[in-house]
Amino acid sequence: MANLLILDASSALCSVSVTTDQGNFHLCEDQPRRHAQRLLPMVDEILQQAGMSKHQLDGIAYGRGPGSFTGIRIAASVMQGIALALDLPVYGCSSLQAVAQEVADTQSIHTAQKIAVVMDAHMGEVFWSIFQCDNNGMMQPHGQEHVSTPQVCIDALTGFNGLVVGDGLALESLSALTADDPTVQPKTEFMTRLVQAAWKNNEFGSEEQHQPVYLRDSVAWKKLDEQPSLLKRS
Repeated sequence: MANLLILDASSALCSVSVTTDQGNFHLCEDQPRRHAQRLLPMVDEILQQAGMSKHQLDGIAYGRGPGSFTGIRIAASVMQGIALALDLPVYGCSSLQAVAQEVADTQSIHTAQKIAVVMDAHMGEVFWSIFQCDNNGMMQPHGQEHVSTPQVCIDALTGFNGLVVGDGLALESLSALTADDPTVQPKTEFMTRLVQAAWKNNEFGSEEQHQPVYLRDSVAWKKLDEQPSLLKRS
């Protein structure tokens, strides 16, 4: 099994994971507005738990969104810095798919069952998408990822035959939808299987191939040298 580092800061949570031959290691903290201060130290901590150094990594993955614009930029910046320094291939994992995978991994989900993930996008909007369980218990995309008003989401999911999860369901404007779990947020622990499958399927590549997904047209991808320095430590 490859040694893979996984980062996510697309929500209020900040999480990191490492996959190795000896097992998987996970660290998750509720750190709203402190992702820039905590993500790199958490990388060091998880590598120490796994008993390895950055130089033993084969690849790096991150939660590419959609989600918090600032958090995704922070994770992308850290990912780029490590990947460039160590010449590692990268992979961007859907934050919405990670939420669906957590539900599949922690509940009794049968093959072909669908899960709709609805996350608070702020600014009066929500991110949402639908996923379907395959024969291996992996949640696969069943349509596009969207950003829309709550009413558009309600209209699309009215009569939906499946679970509806995500922190967007805590919004009063989405009270018309039945919430199966309104608290679940993206975590690298539940990106692990998705990332391992991507590695096995040779889906890792360059940063240009795995850019952040913001879903808002006004938000543009920036290269590392165009971003504020998030890799400096005091």
